[in-house]
Amino acid sequence: MISEKTNVLFIENNDMDFELAKRAFRLAKLNNRILRHATSEAVLDMLKKNTAGTLKSKERPNLIFLDLNMPDLNGQEVLRIVRADKTMQNIPVIILSGQGDQNTIDALYKTGANSFMVKPGNLDELIAFFRLIREYWFKVMKLPTAS
Repeated sequence: MISEKTNVLFIENNDMDFELAKRAFRLAKLNNRILRHATSEAVLDMLKKNTAGTLKSKERPNLIFLDLNMPDLNGQEVLRIVRADKTMQNIPVIILSGQGDQNTIDALYKTGANSFMVKPGNLDELIAFFRLIREYWFKVMKLPTAS
């Protein structure tokens, strides 16, 4: 179970998608600290800090929402890099995408995605999505301890 006092990281390059997600997250009664990295370069910097031991606890994610369509590195490559970091490999990663063919979805799960979700189309659907996230990841799911 993930505490509602933990950090949720959105890896999302689109400002409007991020602001909509953040609003829906709050309307779904999730009170976590929300972090955002808009580029894969920012994610790589976070991982370098983590490896060096300089990543502050308020910067360390406990749940990651990863946009599949990033401009520099695609979401699958970002996922592969996150999964290669031994101290972050147990952090749940939920892939969000506007669409996805089955081959891509299969590859993402093989790479270590915990879930694949098609981005909801409007605010009400997004709120409902985050309510499901709250029930499952914050109330039901038990996770291994960090490595």
